[in-house]
Amino acid sequence: MDTLQNDKNTGKLVVQVSAASGAVPIEGARVIVRAEDENGHIRTLGIFTTDNSGITEPISIATPSVSESLSPGGKKPYSEITTEVTADGYFSAVNLNIPIYPGITSIQPVPLIPLPDSLYGSQPPSDVVIHNDEQRPNL
Repeated sequence: MDTLQNDKNTGKLVVQVSAASGAVPIEGARVIVRAEDENGHIRTLGIFTTDNSGITEPISIATPSVSESLSPGGKKPYSEITTEVTADGYFSAVNLNIPIYPGITSIQPVPLIPLPDSLYGSQPPSDVVIHNDEQRPNL
């Protein structure tokens, strides 16, 4: 298969992680991208880290061929992926069923909510996911 055809069956994803309604980019957030294969197994496509602008590098994701979706009963014209985003001092965020279309770069904004200061140094409620349990320094 030539590269031109391969590019037509690939979409890209850029994840943009921020706080304060998008005003504060979050550097160093960890982004895990997963997809379900044809057999129903979940596989990890990659683990990425945001840069100082809160953005990941473009992530290439395989998509169905456009021609396969043009007839009735054909495949859906996009792939679906899931992202899990974690950052120190913030609640985690999971985004399900993100559509990735062939030949298009999608931007997925992920606003994170800061953990309350009262959770540092104490045991968080069981429904809170904290991936870094280091103690916050006393200021």
